[in-house]
Amino acid sequence: MAKPAASTPTTGDASTVDAATRAAAKLSEAWTTLTPDGRKARYGVAYVRSICAQAGVNLQETSPDEDVLAVDCDIKFSGGGRIVSAQVKCTSGLKIKGRSASWPVKIEWVKKWQENCLPVYFVIVIVPGSAAEWIKHDPAEEGTFHRTAAFWRRIYPDERIGTRISIPKSQRFQASTLAPDLRQRLCAGS
Repeated sequence: MAKPAASTPTTGDASTVDAATRAAAKLSEAWTTLTPDGRKARYGVAYVRSICAQAGVNLQETSPDEDVLAVDCDIKFSGGGRIVSAQVKCTSGLKIKGRSASWPVKIEWVKKWQENCLPVYFVIVIVPGSAAEWIKHDPAEEGTFHRTAAFWRRIYPDERIGTRISIPKSQRFQASTLAPDLRQRLCAGS
């Protein structure tokens, strides 16, 4: 078996991998086309899409030019054509641990959510502060890992929402959230 090249980190060389990840992230800043907030917005929806894919559920993203209902995507379930809409926000300003997360909302969003014919969910994706830390690529590990978590809550049509929304961290957005036995409840909003 050939020896790894000198620039290839080996098992147990995590500090070298972390340093290489940070260096690559720093270098990529020279040619990025997305602002830091743009990166978070794209990553947030991509993360939700990855969870939907893991659960075998279709996600259809709303085109930015067509975002007139204050939702970023529709999640489509098989069997009866059930669909829910989701507004996705991504932040590095919160911690994954804790009991709940709070997010500022615009009154226009709330009105649009309440007028939507589909159930609407608010999903918050929490990432580390540095984009280089969002996804861990470590050849010493068994794969690639998101250092991310998402949490969700239903927006009810008659709910009174002020300028902030609270999302319980007991409602983690994961593949089991989209399991067949929960789909009917998600679509009905109970």
